[in-house]
Amino acid sequence: MILKHVYLYLNLDEYPDELTTAFGFRTRYLCNFLERRLNPLHYSAAGFSKICVQGTRTPTEACPVVPELAVAPTVPFDQPRYDTLRPGEHHEFFIAMMLEGLEKCARHHRIPLAELKEAVEEFRRGGYKNEWVHQKKLLRSVGLEASLLCRLDTERFVLTLRLDRKGERVFEREILETKPDELIFAYRFKEVVLEGNTVVVKNKFGKPTYELDLASLS
Repeated sequence: MILKHVYLYLNLDEYPDELTTAFGFRTRYLCNFLERRLNPLHYSAAGFSKICVQGTRTPTEACPVVPELAVAPTVPFDQPRYDTLRPGEHHEFFIAMMLEGLEKCARHHRIPLAELKEAVEEFRRGGYKNEWVHQKKLLRSVGLEASLLCRLDTERFVLTLRLDRKGERVFEREILETKPDELIFAYRFKEVVLEGNTVVVKNKFGKPTYELDLASLS
């Protein structure tokens, strides 16, 4: 079974919905970063495809395989400290929980621990930023290079459309903003295409998410 997903969340029975929901949104930027480094490895795990690190008041050493084909190491959640953190101050708090959970998981199951820890260090070196290019495409008939740029942080996901002509920036705009969760944003864009004189960003169902009439750039 290929290991594909990493989660950091709170015990749903111990904490109120408003806390667990906000925590889950805020941790996706780190988890998504690790997943994008994990997926090219095609790592074969024994009976699970997800690592779900759970914050709790009562962590144990156990790391069972639970339904949904996941392993679930538990780690302490320091709620008083968490409550003092403002947006942009959560990075090392989340990293500490994640690393403790991965270390515990590795004591019970074979996982690519070294690669995941290196991904965490890369995340640190990059200033805790999760940014990537979803697509870069040459629109030859109009002499434009179109790029779809993604940015994911603790508070939001942003998709930016950028157009360049012969190395010169002719257009750049944030065209989509959502809560920071792939379930909300991932289906909203797939590719950028040229239809007549209009640049269209299409979703995974082939419907337009954003349209730009190139005549407006003149």
